[in-house]
Amino acid sequence: MDSNRIDDLLEKYWECETSLEEEKELKAYFNKTEYDKKYAEVAPLFRHYEREQKIGGLDSFFDQRIMAEIENVQPKVEKKGNIIALFGNIAKVAAVGLILITAGYFIKEELSKEEMKPYVSDTFEDPEKAFEETKKALQMISKNFNKGRKEVRKLSTFNEAQEKVKADNQL
Repeated sequence: MDSNRIDDLLEKYWECETSLEEEKELKAYFNKTEYDKKYAEVAPLFRHYEREQKIGGLDSFFDQRIMAEIENVQPKVEKKGNIIALFGNIAKVAAVGLILITAGYFIKEELSKEEMKPYVSDTFEDPEKAFEETKKALQMISKNFNKGRKEVRKLSTFNEAQEKVKADNQL
């Protein structure tokens, strides 16, 4: 058989794309006494497939033996009385209910103590004084924004230089 054909079939086999006929062809090739030595690593795999196919599957008593073992190993479970199991389930439900009722009570108490306070309150009595303080705060924010703008300009200059260097390197 052609070495290229075997290479193609093996490639298809490893990609799981071979048909049954192609796999039979590979098995037949590797079960011959003479094959190309570059396939020495692959040949035992196909010989194993052929040998296992000839031996066959499990014997007829395999299922019976497994079922007998399963029956012998069945765990022994002590059954509680139905009333005791029912009482346990009722106790669990009651405990969860008690926890929910208690949590609801404490949440209600906490909410009733707390008055709804406004989030923002006036801190200045005189509107003129409040206006002046607001102007000061806005001027401080403006000054800091201007500092940030200067830094951004520096960064944009740096980025432009970096882009020029990249463009020069690509040429």
